[in-house]
Amino acid sequence: MISSLNYTVLTEALHALKEGDIRRCEALGFTYDELNAINQLSIDELFIVSRASAQFMDVTINHEVLRHLLAQSRQEIHLQQKINRAIGLGGSIELLSDFFGLTSGEISARRRLMGINIPQGRTQLPDEDTDAQIWLLWQKNHPENTVSLEALDVMMDITEKLASQDEAPSLTVVWNRILQCGKVMSAEGGQNGR
Repeated sequence: MISSLNYTVLTEALHALKEGDIRRCEALGFTYDELNAINQLSIDELFIVSRASAQFMDVTINHEVLRHLLAQSRQEIHLQQKINRAIGLGGSIELLSDFFGLTSGEISARRRLMGINIPQGRTQLPDEDTDAQIWLLWQKNHPENTVSLEALDVMMDITEKLASQDEAPSLTVVWNRILQCGKVMSAEGGQNGR
C-alpha cells in the first residue's frame, strides 16, 4: 500500500491542478515550483516517479482527529441501530421524523431495505388493559423530556415488552398513548391547581 502513496498523491495533485484548486495542492504540502514540475510530467515520467520505492511524502497520524473520528463513527452506528430498531417496531413517519429528522422518502427507503410493510390507515387504539400497561411501564422508567432519545429508548423497551400480546401495539401506538396520557395528566394537574 505504501508503494502506491506516491501515485495517489501525484494523481490527487494533478487532478486538483486541472481543476485550478491550488489550495488543495498547498494543503498536500507542495511548493509552486514542485507543482509546475509535476504539471509538466509526461505519462512515462509520472509512472516512474509514482512507482519509485523512495517515498516523497511522510505519513503521520493525527491521534486527536483519529480519536474523534472513531468516537463519531461509533455514535453514528449507534444512531443507525436505534433508527432501525424504531422502524422495526413500527415507528410512524411522524415519529421517525420527530426523533431523527428523517424525511418520508428516507423512511420509506429504509423500510423497503428492511422488508417492512406498514399498513395504510389510522393506527388501532389499544384495549384498556394494554393502554394501562403502557402508562404504568412508562411511569416506572420515563425521563423528564418525552421528546428525547432516552424517552424513545424507554418507549421501544415498552413496545418490546408488550410484543408477546395477541394485539401487540406498535411503537407508534405506544408513543401516541404516552403523549395522550401525558396531556390528560397535565390538564388535570392544571385544573386541580386552580
